[in-house]
Amino acid sequence: MQLRFQFLKAANALLYLGPLVAGMSGFGWGMVAWFTAIFVAWLVVLRPEQWPATWTDWRSVAGLVSALTLILSQVALIAVLFAIGRGVGALAGFLPVVHPQVPLALSFMAIPLGRLLWNAEDAADRGIFLDDEAAAASAPRMAAAAAASITPLLQLADDAPDQAVAEAVAKTLATPSADIRLGALAKALEGAKRSHAALRQALILWASEPEIVAPGLVPRAMALAFAMAGRNGDLLRLYVPRALALIAAFPDRVVDFPDAAALRALTRSGPANDTFADLPDHLRADLHDGVVALAIAIEQASAGRSGLPTGLAPR
Repeated sequence: MQLRFQFLKAANALLYLGPLVAGMSGFGWGMVAWFTAIFVAWLVVLRPEQWPATWTDWRSVAGLVSALTLILSQVALIAVLFAIGRGVGALAGFLPVVHPQVPLALSFMAIPLGRLLWNAEDAADRGIFLDDEAAAASAPRMAAAAAASITPLLQLADDAPDQAVAEAVAKTLATPSADIRLGALAKALEGAKRSHAALRQALILWASEPEIVAPGLVPRAMALAFAMAGRNGDLLRLYVPRALALIAAFPDRVVDFPDAAALRALTRSGPANDTFADLPDHLRADLHDGVVALAIAIEQASAGRSGLPTGLAPR
C-alpha cells in the first residue's frame, strides 16, 4: 500500500507540472479554462467524497456552493502555478518552446494514472483514505450507506426463520465496510422497541465465527455482539461459550472483545436486578459463572498483550 501511495504521488505531480510548464513557456491565461476542466475531472475521479453525493444535494444551495468553491479553488491554484512557472522562466532567462498541448497532456495523464492506482470508492469501503480530510468527508456518506443497507435486516420479523435471517445477515455484512454496518446495527438495536430476537441471534453467530475474529476483519466484533445480547439470558448463553473458546484460541484479538469491567458489572447486578430473570435458577448460575470466567480470560489476555504478569491483570 505504501508503494502504491508513492506511485500515486508521482502521478499526481503530473497534474501540477502541466500549469508550471505552461507558465514557463509563456502561454496565455486562456489555457486556465482547459486546466480547470482537467483539475476538476481529477477531483471527481480521485476525491469523489468532496462533491455532492446525490442529485438532491446538487440541487441544494449548500451543494452548489460547495461545488462552486471547489472549482474556484482549482482556478486559484492553477493561476498560482502559472505565475510560479512564469517567474521561473523569467529567472532562467529563457522560455522553453513546446506545443500548447504538451502541458495539457501532462496534467491530463494524472487522471488515468491516478485512477489506475487508486479507486476511491473501493478504498473507502475498506476504510482507507488518502488523508484525514478525505476520511472526514466520506464519513457522512458511509454512515448513510450503512443505514440504508441495514434497514431490510431491521424489518425482519422477530421470529423469522433462523436460516433466512442468517443468510440475510451474511449477505449484508459481506463487504469491506462490515464494521461500519455492524456498528450501525448495534446502535439501532440498542434503542429498538422490538426484541429482534432472530436478528440478534444471527448477528451474534456471525460476529463470533473464527474466520471473522482470528484475522480481526471486523474491529470490536465480539464487543458489538455482546452489546446486542444485552441482558437476554438465552442470547448470552449463546454468546458466552463461543467467546470463551475464541479468547482462548486467539488471545491476541482481545482488543475486539468487550471490556472485562462491563462483564463484571453484568454479574454484579445479579438476581436483585432480575438479570437473566428469564432463565431457571440452575441455568442462571451457570451463565453467571460463565460470564465471570470470560471476564477473567479477557483480563488475562489483556495482561499478556501488555506484557504484565498474569497476576497483575486488572480486576
